[in-house]
Amino acid sequence: MTALLFLGALALIAAASELFTNAVEWAGHLLHLGSGATGSLLAALGTALPETMVVVVALVGGSSDSGQIAIGAVLGSSFLLLTLGGAITGAALLTRAGAHHLQVEPVQIRRDLGVFLSAFGCAVASTLLSRPERVVIGVLLLLLYAGYARATLGERTADEDAPEPLHFIRWRAGPPPWTVVTAQLLTGAILLAVGSGLFVGAIHSAATSLGLSALLVAVVAVPFATELPECLNSVLWVRSGDDGLAIGNVAGAAAFQACILGFVGISFTTWELGTAGLLSAACAFATGLYLLGLLRGGRAHGGWLVVAALPWLGFVVAELALSGRLG
Repeated sequence: MTALLFLGALALIAAASELFTNAVEWAGHLLHLGSGATGSLLAALGTALPETMVVVVALVGGSSDSGQIAIGAVLGSSFLLLTLGGAITGAALLTRAGAHHLQVEPVQIRRDLGVFLSAFGCAVASTLLSRPERVVIGVLLLLLYAGYARATLGERTADEDAPEPLHFIRWRAGPPPWTVVTAQLLTGAILLAVGSGLFVGAIHSAATSLGLSALLVAVVAVPFATELPECLNSVLWVRSGDDGLAIGNVAGAAAFQACILGFVGISFTTWELGTAGLLSAACAFATGLYLLGLLRGGRAHGGWLVVAALPWLGFVVAELALSGRLG
């Protein structure tokens, strides 16, 4: 039963990702936004819904381990997205016919990863502060994201080529009406959230049956499901040659998670990270630095992006070897 749920959720996420990416491309085109803003803001905001819902649901649920699950989801989301998300994007580049290099706008990628590193670093460092002081840091993270969004939207360098026809009305020539674009965008986002929720349930059931801790499930298993939309979207965009959308989707979502989910974590949980949490945070921060150094010039070979998966794989192996006793 779990296997069927797992496969069904994967199929739903894949179909929803195709609907969502297609609608996002048209929304950015109609708003005269460049690929950086479209990927880093529009796509990132939509595909960040599943992990945001996991954190909120965990906090509202009020179970004995809800705090650990929320903290683990906040830390694990950025960790897995930058490592596996970056690696999957690199793998897609290596299998793409022609160019195996990622070519993006340097300013946008530096802004995305710079905001992530600043926000994530402040969020982790706030563990040393009292709760009132942490709330102040949380508010500053929200202001940082507002400034980031404003700066990103200010670069309105539109792409000239129109995307492929909108899936809801593929037979119609010319730009689609905003109502249909919005309908497809919302449909894709809702299906992404539903599919990710089903996938989380399947992984949680399998992981807990193995006797793993709630924090390990939250840091590793839950983000593995909730970050699938970003990863699948990036693969689709790499295949269509939209490199800016592909990496912007990953880096922009990481910036969102560090700021918005970071605010939720440090303001509404105990924000006690433990050994496992601190180790995953250190690995996520190091991966962000690696990607920033790699992409600072706007160009990188797919093989070097695949290397980003190593910190996550090492963390998982270490946790499993210790039977989840860290933290």
